[in-house]
Amino acid sequence: MAVHQLIPSFVAGDASGQAALHLQLLLRRMGHFGELYAGEVGSGLESLAHPVSALRPAPEDLVLYHHGIASPLSSHLMHLPCRRGLVFHNISPARFYAGTPLAEALVSGRAQLAAMAPFVEVALGVSDFNSAELRAAGYRNVHTVPLFIEPERFAQSHADPTLLRRLEGGAPTVLSVSRVAPHKRFEDLLLLHAELLRIRPEARLLLVGGYEAGSRYFKSLQRTAKALPGVHFLGRLNHAELVAAYRSADVFVSMSEHEGFGVPLIEAMAAEVPVLAFAAAAVPETLGGAGIAFDQKHFSFLAELVVEISEDRDLRQRILQGQARRLAHFSAENTQRALAKALGERSSPRPKPPPSRRKPRRPRVGIVVQRYGQVTGGAERHAQQLAEHLSPHFELTVLTTCAKNHLSWENVFPPGLDRQDDLPVLRFPVRRTRNIRPFNALSNSVFNRSLERMREEHWVAEQGPLSPGLLAHLETARDTYDGFIFFTYLYAPTVWGLPMVADRALLVPTAHDEPPIRFGVYADVFERPRALMCNTPEEISLIQRYYPNHARTRVVGVGVDRPPASPERFREKHSIHHPYLLYVGRLEPGKGIPELLSHHRVLRQRYADAPELVLAGEAHMDLRGDGIRYVGRIDEQDKHDALAGALAVVVPSRFESLSLLTLEAFAQSTPVLVNGHSDVLVGQIERSGAGRAYKDLDSFITGLQEVGTERAALGRKGLAYAKRYSWPKVVAAYQQEMDRILQEKRR
Repeated sequence: MAVHQLIPSFVAGDASGQAALHLQLLLRRMGHFGELYAGEVGSGLESLAHPVSALRPAPEDLVLYHHGIASPLSSHLMHLPCRRGLVFHNISPARFYAGTPLAEALVSGRAQLAAMAPFVEVALGVSDFNSAELRAAGYRNVHTVPLFIEPERFAQSHADPTLLRRLEGGAPTVLSVSRVAPHKRFEDLLLLHAELLRIRPEARLLLVGGYEAGSRYFKSLQRTAKALPGVHFLGRLNHAELVAAYRSADVFVSMSEHEGFGVPLIEAMAAEVPVLAFAAAAVPETLGGAGIAFDQKHFSFLAELVVEISEDRDLRQRILQGQARRLAHFSAENTQRALAKALGERSSPRPKPPPSRRKPRRPRVGIVVQRYGQVTGGAERHAQQLAEHLSPHFELTVLTTCAKNHLSWENVFPPGLDRQDDLPVLRFPVRRTRNIRPFNALSNSVFNRSLERMREEHWVAEQGPLSPGLLAHLETARDTYDGFIFFTYLYAPTVWGLPMVADRALLVPTAHDEPPIRFGVYADVFERPRALMCNTPEEISLIQRYYPNHARTRVVGVGVDRPPASPERFREKHSIHHPYLLYVGRLEPGKGIPELLSHHRVLRQRYADAPELVLAGEAHMDLRGDGIRYVGRIDEQDKHDALAGALAVVVPSRFESLSLLTLEAFAQSTPVLVNGHSDVLVGQIERSGAGRAYKDLDSFITGLQEVGTERAALGRKGLAYAKRYSWPKVVAAYQQEMDRILQEKRR
């Protein structure tokens, strides 16, 4: 069944939105497809959440509604022709908002909660405190499914360095993180700070949290704070800034008198800040004996306690050790077990089918790749070659999208079952196209920064391709496949699809050192498949650097064919009469083409006998220039003819996991000139001895001169190296890994 989620509001920084994304992550791990639908979708987040009007669940689907105070979505839920569930994050008592319009809304919100009870199949409280409230409201099938935390996102390395420096100084520093609301009791924090100033005049109070524009409550707090030095209202912070605030604090203090769970308490524990919290509502349950809970607000005593926690290193260390133990209870694994129990399922994996007595058949394997067919180079070409060579041994189906262009993801191929080179290809539509310029702007805003999960998931959604049909197929048809092979780590079908079938999945990561690989959202991709089928030792080292808990790895690479080639045929076909350098692949800035064009332009200016530059492939940029020959997309025979006749092949990309072009050049006894900023390419050149690496214009020219002088000797070394990459060896590796999966299923 699909499990969709319905949220009143899905906007940046919203706690219920983050909770929904965390639940979605766990549901994927349990094998469920599902999407997010919201009454209000924040600007730019339309790729992650859909308007409520788009929700069309099947009768067997489950829709989990994140309850919002007096939200009209509750009545919408009641009219959906499917199974219904509720996620309850808590409603604050109306007494804290007496005399305000919100007080009436809170009262009606509780009445609304009770009215839904007879129509809801399963109710999830994020704490036992909330679950008790649900039972009191008349809900029957109630389960506690706590929120979980990702501690690594609150490490010192994730803190914004600028804010961290700005917040240096002043001790002790007290921090509180919360939406500015009456039941959070910010006025009590100011009273505590006043007492603290009597003991330590240099003390500071950092208040993090958003507030409603024109809030009378916030204005009253500001008036009080004016008389107190060291009070800083930091407002709502992005994730890196929030981590900086936590990491700048000596003590985290909560005065809230109604918490349904207390996410900031857990975040403070993850950021290694001692927690001091008023023991109301779900706070004692959340702390679980960790930190320090108090049930009376004696501010002078609390001020002395803050000083003691800040300055007594032994006491502080004991508190932090207890908090670290408590933090382990809020892991994704524990929450997944609770969620699986609530939904009446095993947490992972699904029950094994009974053994079949039928005649053994070839394993049925799905190859999942973002696009397939009529693609020049790259991981997609790798996937196509692998499929062709595995087809005699497996019953293969390629699972892909209708897209052809990776920049726009525009649907070109018809949806449904197709055949490509006698292989079945099942295509699913892409839901939304991509405008590459806004996407590049988004990338510039998120790369090399510490982010919360919502921002990372948003980038993955914008990266695409978004194909809900493909993900739904993985859920509904997964048990008809014995295994899956996913290409590559980067794209949405892998990020969101692989966790659904991880117990029978292999990943060909084609990973290289680029900013997205640092996103925590990719942890499931590298850690959960049965094996990572890598291309080079350098790729394994890279994965180890960012994901030390990665799945088992092995270097597999690709096989390299060496069909007969005729350089003269290529020259005659394209009227090429002079020595030439060759590049074959995607012609776009991300592949290093602008730098290659620049180097070649200077080369032509300096040397009258400089070779031409022949470019083949799909172009996404201007390629004009002296001595530039663009021949468009070429077929396989044309490519091998071109490779055999080139003075050298140039691979200008900094980001490669293998470079099939390099191996194909070696197979035609042609040396290669590669970008020396790529560890993978440099490793291939060093192991083969069949080319040169360059890092700038001078080394490009020097490398080209050496390659030209030693072409024959380098070509022989390249051919010897290419012979190591045989398809029988590659196929045997995949057969071994698939046999492991099948043996595990039989146990």
